[in-house]
Amino acid sequence: MSNKVYIGIIAVLAALCIYLGFQIKNANEKIVYIDREKNTIMDERDVLAVELEQMKMGYDTLQTDNAEMAAKIAEQQEDIANLIRKAKNKDYDISKLKAEAETLRNIMKGYIKQIDSLQQANDRLFAEKEAESMRANSAENRSKELESDLSVTKEMVNKGSILSTGEFVNSGINVRSSGKEVETDRANKTKMIKSCFTVRKNAIVKAGNKKLYLRIIGPDGNVLKGKESGSVTIDGKAENISAARDVDYQNQDTDVCVYYTAQNELKKGSYKIYVYESNSLIGQTDLNLK
Repeated sequence: MSNKVYIGIIAVLAALCIYLGFQIKNANEKIVYIDREKNTIMDERDVLAVELEQMKMGYDTLQTDNAEMAAKIAEQQEDIANLIRKAKNKDYDISKLKAEAETLRNIMKGYIKQIDSLQQANDRLFAEKEAESMRANSAENRSKELESDLSVTKEMVNKGSILSTGEFVNSGINVRSSGKEVETDRANKTKMIKSCFTVRKNAIVKAGNKKLYLRIIGPDGNVLKGKESGSVTIDGKAENISAARDVDYQNQDTDVCVYYTAQNELKKGSYKIYVYESNSLIGQTDLNLK
């Protein structure tokens, strides 16, 4: 083979090497560029994740007594938690993450303004209330001649317009064949339930005959049926009574005993005793039978 041929081959190989070297250089540059882009994206995700964590802390500090706003804030906190999870997912579009994060950031700014406005409104209301209180106190000071009437009015309100009872003494009664009544705490021996109490003094209540009703609830939760007919209204509903008694009330402490005659054998357990007058509950007590 002649020297010219060798020179030609060498020239071709040299050209091929130069071409391949150029291609390798371009490929390396592309790899470096891709790596930089990847690192940039990963850096952005890390930065965005930190920003989201900070935003979450910001939402955690938002405090409001408004139930509707508190519920919305809780929803946004859940959305931020979801975004944080997405930020850690390298396959999720970073541009979407940024857009969603910016939306939540703007929403938080709106909440801050609303909460601040509500706080300012509350401060104004408090100041107005304080001012009204000062004016009321001033008016009271200027109207000392009415203190006596106001004192009487307050006393009447405190006493109330309904009766009240106290000092309960309850017992089971066994009636022997001789007719003698003896106290007992045995359910199977109890023929009557005796409830004694004091109807308290009340100057407001009109004096005269008062009908007192006894409503006894047994251990099974049922009202004990009695011979007395009648009912009391509880929460707008007529309820049966167990016993009743008329009392001559003259606005003084009045001692009263009401008897309930058992229609069936009584069960062991706790008996709840409620006393009513004019459909108002004026006292309650209990009795335990063994």
